[in-house]
Amino acid sequence: MRLAATVLLLLSMAACASPPAAVNAPSDPDAALPVPSNDTCGASMYGELIGKPIDGPGVPGEGRLNRLIRPGMQVTMDYIAQRMNIEADAAGLIRKINCG
Repeated sequence: MRLAATVLLLLSMAACASPPAAVNAPSDPDAALPVPSNDTCGASMYGELIGKPIDGPGVPGEGRLNRLIRPGMQVTMDYIAQRMNIEADAAGLIRKINCG
């Protein structure tokens, strides 16, 4: 019984741990796009959107295979090769477009 309580305590403490710090977007916009051989979602076609507002014209809408990610937003960590992730910074500007 004591072992079960200890395990439960450790698991609950691990669940409350803070997530790792976010990695800053690279200063080179081309580095924020997938390599063409790994571009399973067509993200490279939207490279001209990097640096533009996430809610601006030409940005694909949120859907089953498109995800608009803003700072602090919770997202699942599951990998779907056909899904396009469009990530914005605190100013609402697109900093990264990738598949997954």
